[in-house]
Amino acid sequence: MIRFNKTTVLAAGLSLLHGCALLPEDGTRAKLLDMPKLSQTLNGDTQAEKIVREWPRAQWWRDFHNAELNRLIETALKDSPSLHAAAARLTQAEAVADFQAAEMLPSINASVEFHQRRFSETDFYGPNGGKTFTGAYIDPAVFRYHLDLWGKDKGVLESALGKEKAQASELAMARLMLSTAIARGYIRLCSSEEDIELAQGLTEQAGEKMQLAELRWQRGLTSRDLVHAGKQQLEAARQRETSVRNQAQRLRNRLAALAGQGPDWGKTIHVAENKVAGLLPQPEAIALGLLAHRPDVAAAMWRVEAAAQLTKVAKTNFYPDVNLVGFAGLRSLNLKDLFLSNGASVAYGMGPTITLPIFEGGRLEAELKNQQAAYDAAAESYNETLLAAVQQVADSLAEWRQTLEHDAAQQRALEAAEAEAELAGKRYRAGLSSRDGIIEADAALIRQRLTASEMHNAHLLAAIGLIEALGGGYENTTIQALSKGTTARMQAVE
Repeated sequence: MIRFNKTTVLAAGLSLLHGCALLPEDGTRAKLLDMPKLSQTLNGDTQAEKIVREWPRAQWWRDFHNAELNRLIETALKDSPSLHAAAARLTQAEAVADFQAAEMLPSINASVEFHQRRFSETDFYGPNGGKTFTGAYIDPAVFRYHLDLWGKDKGVLESALGKEKAQASELAMARLMLSTAIARGYIRLCSSEEDIELAQGLTEQAGEKMQLAELRWQRGLTSRDLVHAGKQQLEAARQRETSVRNQAQRLRNRLAALAGQGPDWGKTIHVAENKVAGLLPQPEAIALGLLAHRPDVAAAMWRVEAAAQLTKVAKTNFYPDVNLVGFAGLRSLNLKDLFLSNGASVAYGMGPTITLPIFEGGRLEAELKNQQAAYDAAAESYNETLLAAVQQVADSLAEWRQTLEHDAAQQRALEAAEAEAELAGKRYRAGLSSRDGIIEADAALIRQRLTASEMHNAHLLAAIGLIEALGGGYENTTIQALSKGTTARMQAVE
């Protein structure tokens, strides 16, 4: 009889397994792009990987050798609300991963239930029918363990870990964007403060020129047209000076906000000369190193990994789910018998519970389709991010090279303007020209200095852009292996 019962149970189990929901056929999944070749664009050489590893550094801003810039960025990284919010999102992702890791472990709980029950007289309750009882169930040990036969729990955990790492990469991206925004703002502020001094010089030159025109008109040497023209030039110079001062104030306000401070804090920002000792090295080739040094590329890849794992989890929902459960405690319909029954109230149990998905009305297929579409979206988002990263590197390097050439050319033009101003002074002192020649030469020199300041500012901004394009010192040594492993895992779950 016992053998018959075992055979019957086994046959019933097999029939139920056969009746589980069937997996639908897989469609075509999105493919991850390989790293585009940049040998022609960036003129690759054998030192590429070394350069990518060594520059930029994690604290790249220190290469500018500017103590005030260091203070601004370090204050922003410490006090910025946007970074605090990104760090909080990372903490949330870590907590989710910790929760999923705990879900893979057995759980032991305690349960206490007090109840009052009345058993129906018209149902089958034997001599207890029609009576009311006050009893309790006391289970000091309730055991539960999910048998992860198909890797569902592991997939959920790996997906949570992928999202955690993606959030960590996004925090690194937020730090990079904040630090580069601070650097750009400070470089523009230094340039604006320098422009204020130069604009004051232009205003003084225009004022002196107008005074000369007015003096000559009063003495009948020239017409009054030159006086009016001089006034127009003076007012235009004053407007330019006011505009530059306003721009500098707005830059201070912006820097204070980025640093997590109020507008008054911006007034304490000191300006100093910005330079890069020895000039920044040009990374002539990037190769696959870009994958490890771009936090946005890393975040996109980790989200692909998380989506691939959730697709695998959605497929495990088509298989039987097995939980091992058990309890041990005291149970009695009467409280007075709970502890005074000489062990008669002791109860325990242990065994598996099996859940079989036989008919779900299309819910499992819809969930799988949803996760597969989420994977496709994540993969295409990664492809888009990778292509944008490569383009940004190429554009930033081209901009860097152009501004380097323009800055050098402007220095030569500035030297010529200085020589011209010196000659104008010599001619005036020798009585060979009027005061107007010196004023015009000095004004031309100031305008060349303004242009030189603009070119130098553009060169420094291009350096910041190149640093940002290269990830700003971010490094993820696992991302290259992950880029190959994700596709393999996705093919395995298909």
